Amino acid sequence: MSQSTTALLVVDVQNSFCHPDGVAVAVGRPLYEIDSVVESLVAAIDTARACGMRVVYTRQGYAADYSDQGRSASKYPISAELRKRGGCVRGTWDHGILEELKPKGNDVVIDKTRLDSFLNTTLESVLRQLAIDTILIGGCVTNFCVETTVRSAWQRDFDVTVLADAVAAYSPEMQHRGLATMAECGFATVVPWRTALVTDT
Repeated sequence: MSQSTTALLVVDVQNSFCHPDGVAVAVGRPLYEIDSVVESLVAAIDTARACGMRVVYTRQGYAADYSDQGRSASKYPISAELRKRGGCVRGTWDHGILEELKPKGNDVVIDKTRLDSFLNTTLESVLRQLAIDTILIGGCVTNFCVETTVRSAWQRDFDVTVLADAVAAYSPEMQHRGLATMAECGFATVVPWRTALVTDT
């Protein structure tokens, strides 16, 4: 794995989903073992930066009137309460990336409004401009935005590795199903972050 053609993509590690005071946590539920996943992400991001790998973040967020949320997302069970509390509005603390995982230096941040990090965003063009052909993915939620992004990356001919201990779902069952599906269907290699970043770099 070449460091110069590989990027670490960190999906939606935002206050809303990952912080105890986040709106999505309040109206839904906490992510399973999120503290451990954040620790793994901190280490993975530090390792990637240290070896010269580009780090790219995505953030899920909406306009203040939620006019760009989309019909499908607006029908999700917690959406009405999320909108009522002003959750995931761009520019708010709730929309922001966790303090311990904040972007630095030449890290790239991509804002999105859908589960798919590529849909209606500049992510693909950014990766192509950087000559990236391989993506390591961590973040949340494993069987929502992470899995949707993995499938989309695979269809765009990127080689994809999911960092199994650096992604979070809402339950052990969801975590297992999401990781198993991605691995068994060949959409991604699924390994712990150390295997992907320490062994191969």
